[in-house]
Formats: sequence, structure tokens, C-alpha cells
Amino acid sequence: MKKTIHILFYLLFLTNFLLAQKLTTTVSSNKVAVGEPFQIQFSLNGTGSNFKLPPLSDFEISEGPFQSSSTSITNGAVTQSSSLTYVLIAKKEGKLSIGSATAISAGKTIQSNPVIIEVSKGKASNGNQGNSSVGQNTTKPTSQEAGNNIFVRTVVNKSKVYLGEVIDVTFKVYTRVEMQMRNFSKLPSYAGFFVQDIKDKKETSQKHETIDGVTYIVGEIYKTYLIPQHTGKLVIDPFEIECIVRQRSNRKPRNIQEQFFGVPDEEILYPLKSLPITIDVQALPEEGKPDGFSGAVGNYTYKAVVSKDKVKANEAVNFTLSLSGKGNIKLIEPIKVSFPEDFETYDAKTNENISVNENGISGTKTFDYLIIPRHEGEYTIAPINFSYFDPVKKEYITLPSPDFKLHVQKGEGNAATVVGGSTAKEDLKVLGNDIRYIKISTKLKEKDEYFFGSILFYSLLFCPLFAFLLLIAIRRKSIEQNKDIVAVKSRKATKMARKKLSIAEQHLRSNNKELFYIEIFKALYGYLSDKLNIPVANLNKEHISEKLTNRNVTEATIKQLFSTLDNCEFAHYAPGSVSGDLKNIFSNTVELITKIEDEIA
Repeated sequence: MKKTIHILFYLLFLTNFLLAQKLTTTVSSNKVAVGEPFQIQFSLNGTGSNFKLPPLSDFEISEGPFQSSSTSITNGAVTQSSSLTYVLIAKKEGKLSIGSATAISAGKTIQSNPVIIEVSKGKASNGNQGNSSVGQNTTKPTSQEAGNNIFVRTVVNKSKVYLGEVIDVTFKVYTRVEMQMRNFSKLPSYAGFFVQDIKDKKETSQKHETIDGVTYIVGEIYKTYLIPQHTGKLVIDPFEIECIVRQRSNRKPRNIQEQFFGVPDEEILYPLKSLPITIDVQALPEEGKPDGFSGAVGNYTYKAVVSKDKVKANEAVNFTLSLSGKGNIKLIEPIKVSFPEDFETYDAKTNENISVNENGISGTKTFDYLIIPRHEGEYTIAPINFSYFDPVKKEYITLPSPDFKLHVQKGEGNAATVVGGSTAKEDLKVLGNDIRYIKISTKLKEKDEYFFGSILFYSLLFCPLFAFLLLIAIRRKSIEQNKDIVAVKSRKATKMARKKLSIAEQHLRSNNKELFYIEIFKALYGYLSDKLNIPVANLNKEHISEKLTNRNVTEATIKQLFSTLDNCEFAHYAPGSVSGDLKNIFSNTVELITKIEDEIA
């Protein structure tokens, strides 16, 4: 009976262990349109490493990854989970499959569930403009004390727009207290919009803004551009962030020093959430709409060029249309051109040089058409007009091109031969031989030795058994070492800090001061949380100082640690005021963690 109970207990433990290590894939929507962003999240219930994304060749990664993790202890049982979130945009229509992501957990490779996304054709751009109004909505945390001092806001440059018109969206935080922003707990959803993020955002200084007679320090959290894909009332969903606010503690003094100088301030975690913004998208006016309108909205210039005006028959010619300006240029499709019937034509090859920065979406887009006249004669390529809608002037503007005369002389050689031009090799291929040479002579050699019964045969036969026994021994040793959860986290603290510091080193190379200081701050806080076994939400200078002092860390080292944390926090909210060599700060941080490790040991 006792033996049966042990077996049942072991089976129950094994079942719970296997169920705990689970990797899942979820998406915000299984039905989207081409160019419409959606979120995909990979969640791991447990701990793991070596995470690998599935192939995403049919999608463009618009944002991410955004990482979150959580740890909970219930009745002595530790539960950990983590997730990675990306924002994807489908490149083509159809039923697109996203395969399984993989990770290594408990020494095994686990896979997530595959996902099918039904992608419909992007809706055509039609539409009417509205007035320029600014949508500004606020929400405040549930705490009354923090609610009067900190809140977040979603700001758009206009809430009534035409279909295809670019909208500036900025997420801001307003504060009157000392705070530190942790991370996004929920990304906003942009259903019905094409999204363009600013990849290389410049450092911005903090500003002051007065609301209802109260002055706040205002910082931009995030900025993006949205292009509506259909008419009607479209909603920009709220975004949620977590902030740590330093405020007065209500607890009683613990010692004489606190009775005399007062109780130190506490650091409290506050969730902040914006309100949704409604965008009224109007259709472009039908009056005056040119034939063949491509849906371009903004302000553009346009020109057409032919590579040569005298050619021989069967000789390639490049006809190039170049479009430059500011607006929804990224969504403009190749312009339809009517060439003479005697011309062999190919689909346009699109090249774009588009920048997304603080000034908006602008750049150049060219459509290169390859044409091959097959017969001699005089040909004319009719003018190709390009039309766009100007939302400022509220009218359609048509830019003409001249007509092109092409003199084609009699060609030479086989009509299948393509000569000259700046033709891309991937567009045209002529096969000279369709049958490869077949080798007819072979030499075969009889083999005297046989694999069956050889030393290699028996070695491979018993190798799995030896490997299995070795695996059991390693597993038992690992279980013994991982019994003490606190000791495990403490051993891995330095390793996790090095990973965070490697991210900071990348920002160091790109000279991104703001992100560099944020990663230094995360590395130190994560290291202290794991090393001292203090939850991140309870980390404050008082707890850190007490724990480090009990672990025999010197006062000078603790003072150096707090100085580094203060500099990182100050750099996040006033990056323009921070000076110093980033290389020295990085090396000093590495030395600081090493010094704490040595003194604790």
C-alpha cells in the first residue's frame, strides 16, 4: 500500500511538472486585412531558454518584442511565467500559417501551437476630410494621492480625417511627483489602421504643461503614425503602463533615527491607463476624382523617364516613374501604364527610400517597368498622369508627364535574345541548354568488410543505453542542486544581470543614452531582486541597504550602488542634462556587480 501511494504521488508530480512547462501562441485576431497590424504573443508557463521564433516570411514585424514576466508563490509553490509580444502586418492575402515557436524548458524542447491567419485584401482608399481637432483623454490611477499627481494621455493631431490621411499619435505621461516608468503592460490596438513607428527616435527634453491651473512635467512615452484603411468611426484602444512612484510612508518609525529624521519614502507600483480615442474617417470626395485614382493622399512631386529613345527590336528599355513627397506614400501601388501592343512588358519593379521620423512619413518611391519592343517602327508612349488628394487644400491634384517617342530599328539575331538595358537578372532569364551532360562511365568496387557484427555496430547498439544512464545521473544531480529555489535565483543573478548589460552595451555602441541608462537600471534592479530574494515591487533603497548590510557588503559599495541607480533614474527623465562617458559608466557597473558578488561571498 505504501509503495502504491509513492507511485501515485510520483505520477501526480510528473503530470503537474509536464503540464506546467507549456508554450502557447495567441493572436489578437485570426482575421485581418493586408497591411492591418495585429498582435501575436508567445507565453511560457514556467522557465525556459533558447526561444526561437517561427518563420515569419509572410509577415512584417512592425513592433516588438515587448517582454513581460511574473513570479508568484502560493503555499510555498513557485510559479513563473513570461511572454513575448510582437505586432505583425501581413504582406499578402490568403490563409497564412504561423508555425510553432520553440524553447528549451527543463532540458526538453517544447513547441507552441501553430496559428492560422485569414488575410483578406486591403480595402481601397476612398474618402472626405474633417476639421483638425486634438483628441486628448486622460485617466488616473485608483490611488487618490497618486491620481492627483500622475496620469497618462493619448494625443492625436486630428480626430476627423480623410481616408488615407496620416495621423500623428503620441502617448504622454504627466507627473508632479518623482517616478520611474517600468514598461508597457498592454499595447494599444490599431484595428483598421496601417501603422508606421519611428525607428530612430531622437532624444526629447521634458516639457511643462499647465492643465486646470496645475503645472505638470510632460514626457513623450511613444510616438507613431496611423493611416486609416476604411471609413467610419475607428477606435485607438487604450495603452497601459506601470510606474513606480516615490511617496511618503505611513508606517511607524522603527528606530530612533527614523523618529528624528522621519520614515523614508516608499516606492509604490501604480498601473496607469489612457482612454480610447475615436477617429472619424471620412471618404474622399467623389466630385473631381480623376479616373484611375490610386488612393494617394498627401503632397507629392512626380516625373517619368525612359532610358533611351532609339533602340533595336528585341532590345530592353527601362521606363521609370518616380514619386516623391509626404503622406501615405508607402501604400501607393504601381501606376498602371498603357504601352503599345507590340511591346512585351513586365511587372514594375518597386524601389523605395522612405523615412519615418519626427517630421512624418516622407521619401521617394520608383516604379521601374521593363519593356521590349519586338518590331521596328515609330512608337509613342502616351502621357501617364499621376493624381493625389491634398487634405490641406481639400482637392485633387493631377501631375502630368510628357509623351515619349521611341524609334525602334530592325533587330539582329534570335527574337528570344534580350540585349542591353539595366534589366535585373531575376526578371529575365534565357536558358542556353535544357539538358545537362550525362556521365555514362562508372566504376564500382566490391567491399570486403560488413557493418553487421563490427565494433562500430556494437558501439552504436549500446550507446543509447549508456546515454540513458548518464542522463539519469545528471538529472538527479540537477534536482539536488535546484531544491533550494532562493539559492538557485541567487546563483543565476549574475548571469541574468550580464544578459541585461549586454543589451545596454548594444545601446552604448549606438550612442542611445536614454535606452542605455534604462537597461543599466533594469540590470541592477533585476540582479538585486534575484540576489537578495526581494520581489521587484518591494525593492527600495531601505530594503536593499538592510539586506546588503546583513550580507557584509561595505557602506562604500552600497553608496556607489545608490549613486549609480540615481544617475540612471535621472537620465531617464532628463536625458539632455546627463553627462559622462557611457563606456566608463558601463565598466563601473560591471565592476560594481563584481564587487558586490565578492563581498557577499
